[in-house]
Amino acid sequence: MDFKHITTTKGIGGRIKQFCEDFIVEEIGYTYSTNLTYLPDKKVSEINWKEVFEKKKDNDQLLVDMEKFNLSTTTAINEMSRFLRTSKKRFGYAGLKDKRAMTVQRISIYEPSEERLSKFYFKNIKIYNPSWSKNRVDIGDLKQNRFTLTFRKIQGLTKDELKELYLDFEKQINQQGLINYFGEQRFGGTRNITHKVGKLLLQHKYEEAVMMYLTEPQELESKELQEARAQLNKDRNFKKHAYDFPTGTGYERVMLNFLANNPDNYLGAFKALPKAIQYLFIHAYQSYLFNEIINERIKRGYGLEKIDGDVVVNGEIMIPLFGFSSKLQEGLAGEISHYILDKEGITLNDFYNKDHSVLSSKGDFRSIRVPVHDLRLISIEDDSKNQDGSLSLTLSFTLDKGNYATNLARELIKPEADDKRWC
Repeated sequence: MDFKHITTTKGIGGRIKQFCEDFIVEEIGYTYSTNLTYLPDKKVSEINWKEVFEKKKDNDQLLVDMEKFNLSTTTAINEMSRFLRTSKKRFGYAGLKDKRAMTVQRISIYEPSEERLSKFYFKNIKIYNPSWSKNRVDIGDLKQNRFTLTFRKIQGLTKDELKELYLDFEKQINQQGLINYFGEQRFGGTRNITHKVGKLLLQHKYEEAVMMYLTEPQELESKELQEARAQLNKDRNFKKHAYDFPTGTGYERVMLNFLANNPDNYLGAFKALPKAIQYLFIHAYQSYLFNEIINERIKRGYGLEKIDGDVVVNGEIMIPLFGFSSKLQEGLAGEISHYILDKEGITLNDFYNKDHSVLSSKGDFRSIRVPVHDLRLISIEDDSKNQDGSLSLTLSFTLDKGNYATNLARELIKPEADDKRWC
């Protein structure tokens, strides 16, 4: 995935997410705000659940703050639903939070069991701050996310040089914002295949899509998993691999379990996944095309400035997220959109899937630039966790929902294009 830079400062190098606590996310809703309180190692203050349920009245949604450590939002909710013995559909949340991080977000649970809640314990999940509501927590409730990032293994700079670089970077970001790229998480992180699978699904190449998702290796995965993917690609023995595929590959196992009994139904293997996961593949490909439009504008020398045919909403230049209802821009902006579609061999009609509507998308627009709120330096210190003479830098900032903190991290680090270990 190719990402350009908007700032002119020299990259500080280093990496983020070396440890989960280096990446903290706190959720800000329109009517609430969360603050990380207990992670990584504080015990949650005891909750008198009897008193909580006495205040229930005619409300059926229990709202709680959920902190999680090195878990995706969906995995955390899966664990909670299993412990509480209730359906995952009874949980509501306003947004998905990073896995390799410490995060806190507001969630809702429909009609939970007082008895099970009073016994709830999971090492990497903490819940607290309960209240009752008639409304579940949903996507529209989220306004912003507040991030605190620690960059480690910064070498070749003194503390004064690092501070000078950072302050110049902060000035530029405050003046012009960030390129509103979709971040690496959208494309499957270091594995970087979600959008490729999405394209194959648009082309109705279901078998290729399934096999890519199941067998495409990634060098940072465990050797055991790499070998399992290679063996599956070789023998296609779905029954065998459904039984012995490495742990930690939940969605692969869901597909393998389906294929074990339906070996030729590759579209069915995708349908076996949760709908929220099915959507990700098409959306990832949309996101890839969005990023490619921005890169083409930069390549042609237009950058993030307005060009002929641009759609402008409230002063913001908007770029298309292609879909079957999209109407492409006129002028130079439209020419670039047509160029990207032609280069990919995709048409807007491809975004309508008669076989499975979940793999369809109407399309939308998204701004080319994103503002960064409250960016500030917290500390520059000797990197005590590495003890190799390197420095660490900690900063905080707030982004509107749907924007990626890794865009800011990448701008500051400026990693080499083939460096998969910076994030």
